[in-house]
Amino acid sequence: MVRSKARAWSGLGRLLGRAAGAAIACVALVGLALPGCSSEEAKCEGVETPWGCQKKCVEAECAAAGMKCMTNTCGQPCVDPVKDCPAGKLCFKGPADDGTEGQFCGWAEFSQGGKYLGQYDTKCSDDKQCDTYRGYKCLAGVCKRTGCTLNADCADVPGSCVRDPSNDPTKNYCEKDVLALGNGEACTKSADCDTDLKLACVSGVCAFAGCKSHADCSTIGECKTGKTAEGQDVLACMKGTTYPAGQFGTKCPGGTAAKECDEANGFVCIGAGPGDIEAYCSKTGCLADKDCGAGYFCATTRTSKKPCTDACNIKGATGSGCVAAGDIGAGKEYSCGAISLLRNICLKRDFCKDCQSDDDCRALPNQICASDGKGHKYCTQLCDPNQSNACSWGSAAECAVHDTALNKPTCAHKFGACSGTGKGCEPCRDDSDCPAGFCSRSDYSGESYCVDLGPSCDCTGFPTSQSTVCLDGGCPKTPGNSNMMCYGGPAVPSTSIVSKKCLGADSLQGAKWPYTRPGCWPE
Repeated sequence: MVRSKARAWSGLGRLLGRAAGAAIACVALVGLALPGCSSEEAKCEGVETPWGCQKKCVEAECAAAGMKCMTNTCGQPCVDPVKDCPAGKLCFKGPADDGTEGQFCGWAEFSQGGKYLGQYDTKCSDDKQCDTYRGYKCLAGVCKRTGCTLNADCADVPGSCVRDPSNDPTKNYCEKDVLALGNGEACTKSADCDTDLKLACVSGVCAFAGCKSHADCSTIGECKTGKTAEGQDVLACMKGTTYPAGQFGTKCPGGTAAKECDEANGFVCIGAGPGDIEAYCSKTGCLADKDCGAGYFCATTRTSKKPCTDACNIKGATGSGCVAAGDIGAGKEYSCGAISLLRNICLKRDFCKDCQSDDDCRALPNQICASDGKGHKYCTQLCDPNQSNACSWGSAAECAVHDTALNKPTCAHKFGACSGTGKGCEPCRDDSDCPAGFCSRSDYSGESYCVDLGPSCDCTGFPTSQSTVCLDGGCPKTPGNSNMMCYGGPAVPSTSIVSKKCLGADSLQGAKWPYTRPGCWPE
């Protein structure tokens, strides 16, 4: 509620004066062609108001039930002085024009009986002629809304926020019809775009500049290399394929049981289980990289699922979740592995995964596509040769200039390639790189290496750690010339498929034995 009805008619009402009669009102407003007024006839056939003679408001002609005539205009019941009423009106406490008590929307003084709204349609000489209740002030002879901080604050004007050089937000104002361009709109310079949203003019359209991975652009498309209209190289969200919630890249920290992924369309949660904030949804059943989203590749990984009937030297299982024989084989989602069934699934490309451009590696932030100097391109990172542990995969990777065209130091595997022939401790990207075993990942360094189930070993006569593993035991040397660890201690079950097999090496090489740090290259 702004003021009483009696006070609502003050100001201009007292200036013109009801007692002065219709003649004064008509003279005061001559030239406005108000109904019932003429230069020759002083009689007002409507209602005399502070703004002159007007047509009488008739409640029956109001647009909605419950509206009352207040200050000679139809107004709905209201509570909030501003929010409940349209432009040009405020919430007044009754009585209404017919004597009904209550609160109704009526003309504010600045509106001059509906002639002006006190907003962008109003020319002014001082703030009193503007809708100060809604933040409008008289600036440069026009009412403008002040106090904005973002362009979004002016969306209903519509317009953009002009910031005062003094950085005083109370002096900022909305400039009508000067609209900052939104995402995907055509532009010629970055200043045309809504900088509040970190948009820049990239390849002729306004786009979010500053993304680090495709996940940052999930509602728009992909994070791609681009150049602004001003010539600056940036990563920007460019329009492309988007995926609904539960598909590629959707976070699933609740794990599989939380069912945050689109299981109906073959998407599952990839992660360490409930609480893993890096877990994400991805698709199963791919046959090639093209079946996956941007930044993903079709990987071959082990699965705990069993075949429904004996297959792949694995005893068949019954019940839900087993794999039908028709789904196992070449060109199928499942295939035979050395120790379990293998399953095709789309995973994010990380270090050492094949690529053609930086965009292929952008499922994860800060990755680029670079050459190993031998004609093979893979996902990697820029690094500092003077910093220890500059690369992922721990001591298995080294930081140097490998891509002479790029001429910047990047991480590369010391083996000289990202995969080998499948021998123990040769690098691998997934289980398909280890045909005689499986691809293991070190929890310590993140290094991935093959476990070859061909060679056997024996810990007899060698000191063991926790009665399970020993160094050497007859295992071959690693490519890094380290002794492998033999899983052949007295506590190892003889029924284990990896009993008396070489499981990799210890990057500490027994320096702090019996503590081990799995890794095939010495620290």
